Amino acid sequence: MKEFVVIGLGNFGATVARELTRLKCRVTAVDTDKNRVQNIQDEIHQAICGDAADRDLLTNLGVKNFDCIIVSTGEDSHTSILITLFLKELEAKSIIVKARTTDHARILKKVGATMTVIPEQEMAIRLAYAQSESDLIDYLPLTGDYCVVEMGPPRDFVGKTLAELALRNKFRVQLVAVKEDATGDYNFMPGGSFIIKEKDVLVLLGKRQDIDTLKK
Repeated sequence: MKEFVVIGLGNFGATVARELTRLKCRVTAVDTDKNRVQNIQDEIHQAICGDAADRDLLTNLGVKNFDCIIVSTGEDSHTSILITLFLKELEAKSIIVKARTTDHARILKKVGATMTVIPEQEMAIRLAYAQSESDLIDYLPLTGDYCVVEMGPPRDFVGKTLAELALRNKFRVQLVAVKEDATGDYNFMPGGSFIIKEKDVLVLLGKRQDIDTLKK
């Protein structure tokens, strides 16, 4: 069983803590707000009312023994930077920190964050891409130029097999799954004999420019 510490129990942190617990992980949560701690203490392994910017608290937790520490301290950029620095010094294995801005994320990386997330920015990008093009159903940006998209098949794909389409060779994209219209189920990594149907949904992984080429 994986073990996590979630620091900060605002909407983001509390949701992460609950979802990790639902996924059978062991979660210890820390927040300075007594009410937030009380609201979640019966739903996770352990909830602690305390200040994670206090190095002694982190030391006593034994943060290096956890699989991952997730930091979400709201609008207080200084506190998240200080906590991240302490976690790095205390040899935490993995440190994921919610950032407010791109510059904040850069600083967090400099002081030891393994990964940063800017939820509002990432959701805004996802929404903009999905709404700007009628054939995109969903869009998830990944590292660099890569993304995962859900889209309806181009007209000339319908009725052809995946072997005929040769998506990886011709377009440099990978078909991850197909959501079949007939069943509503996802068919992951379908074989070359699979035939694309008009109302199927394709789940594709690749560079944005290659996916754009595929749609033309």
